[in-house]
Amino acid sequence: MSTNVSPRPRQRRRGAASIVTLFAALLLAGCASSNLAGDSAGEVPAVAEPADAAPEALPADTDGLLVLPPDQRMVVHSASMSLLVEDVDEAAAEVKEWVRQAGGYVASETANAASGRNPQVRLSLRVPVDSYEEALNAFAALGTRQSLERSVTDVTEEVADVDSRVASAEKSVARLQELLDEADTISDILEIEEQISSRQAELEAMQARQRVLADQTSYATVDVELRLPSSAVPVDDGDSPGFVGGLAAGWRALLTVVDVVVVVIGWLLLFTVVAAAAAVPVVWLRRRRSRRKEDTAAGTGTDTPVTHEPSAAQEQDPAAPGQDRD
Repeated sequence: MSTNVSPRPRQRRRGAASIVTLFAALLLAGCASSNLAGDSAGEVPAVAEPADAAPEALPADTDGLLVLPPDQRMVVHSASMSLLVEDVDEAAAEVKEWVRQAGGYVASETANAASGRNPQVRLSLRVPVDSYEEALNAFAALGTRQSLERSVTDVTEEVADVDSRVASAEKSVARLQELLDEADTISDILEIEEQISSRQAELEAMQARQRVLADQTSYATVDVELRLPSSAVPVDDGDSPGFVGGLAAGWRALLTVVDVVVVVIGWLLLFTVVAAAAAVPVVWLRRRRSRRKEDTAAGTGTDTPVTHEPSAAQEQDPAAPGQDRD
């Protein structure tokens, strides 16, 4: 006896799956229509960055660093050197003239020509990158080079990042300007203008950083120190005072001593006056007590009777005057 399997359960399952799919599609369509209705009610949609605002992909290695040839990388050059020259002022003038002709400029200058010290001139120079190596050789030829320090800082990644951010900010501001022209309500206009101000501030900050990086990578910084050899330091004749200078120095020393003596006398005089003022009452009290003692002693001497004892001769001679005879 054979058994026949009915295909109805499979058909029922397929029908249920179709109903669920249709219900999900209707639900998604309803959500999309509600979003469109909200936008038409006056809400300002969020401004999306334009598709072409993303920075162009640059070749990078596994570490995320840009892979560029050395001559295409953006670097900052700086150097510091010290020179011994025969004439400091003349060498400084030659250095500044060379930099001016090369298209650079002097960022700062410091001169020290104190008496009895080695004259020195320090120059901070901004030299075009194309003339950087030539500048170091030209400066070293002015005298004897004592020291040289060089450094290179790679800013390729930072330059690329800043450039891409500036481009994105510019396109974002332009898109917001278009939305501002299309806005109809005051609330939309105010909101868009606030976004424009914020994006504009970010754009200006990035543009300032972009200019700084452009200046750093276009000009190299060279600090040059110029000074005379120790044996060539000029002797100042003013160091020897001479006869007249000795008289002047002696007179100044005498005046100094007199000033000191006057100050000491004034100091002692003030303390003497204060001490005398404090001692006057003490001396007066002592004298008063002494007088009282003397007066007391004098009064005691006049009131006491004086008795005379007989002398030895009177005791031996009974007939002496003043004695009674038997």
